[in-house]
Amino acid sequence: MAPLDEARRDVLISKALSYLLRHGAIKESLTFNDQGYIPITEILSHHRMKSYKATRQDLERIVANNDKQRFKIDAESDMICATQGHSIKQIAGELQLMNRDELKKLHIYHGTYKKKLPLIKQSGLSRMNRNHIHFTCDEYSTISGVRKSANCLIYIDVDKCIDGGLQFFKSDNNVILCPGDENGIIKWELVDKVVDI
Repeated sequence: MAPLDEARRDVLISKALSYLLRHGAIKESLTFNDQGYIPITEILSHHRMKSYKATRQDLERIVANNDKQRFKIDAESDMICATQGHSIKQIAGELQLMNRDELKKLHIYHGTYKKKLPLIKQSGLSRMNRNHIHFTCDEYSTISGVRKSANCLIYIDVDKCIDGGLQFFKSDNNVILCPGDENGIIKWELVDKVVDI
């Protein structure tokens, strides 16, 4: 079998990291704190990382070069985490609570697909299996938060959301996150407009 080129190998390691740090820590019996940090030694000794012969230098390069800044290393504790996108309920992440004034300055939107609009209109925006619904805005230099293949944007009414008790947070990589209501939903009545892209 031919060896993987470095770029392809980095993509595979990055995908494995996404799984372990965002979704698989409990299933894979990894040690994590409430911010989602996992010891780098545990990550590197996991069979998914070993299959790519991942090293500390590989992790540092992938964290530094990741186009969406998905990961973060804490050199002091020698731990690594995902900046957002968790589905593990025990992980709060390193998130900054945003207030109404800060949110009102932004035009917050969620990227999705036109074919999904009928379902979203019926049941609202859902966090699905994740801890948060992901948003972005034009005002931040956000490089994450909307899939490149999305073909419409759902803008939300910040005042209505906050009046309804919803909270919004900002991740380290400027993704705006909302856990939704008690059912993980932002109801359609809280949507301001939909824009085709």
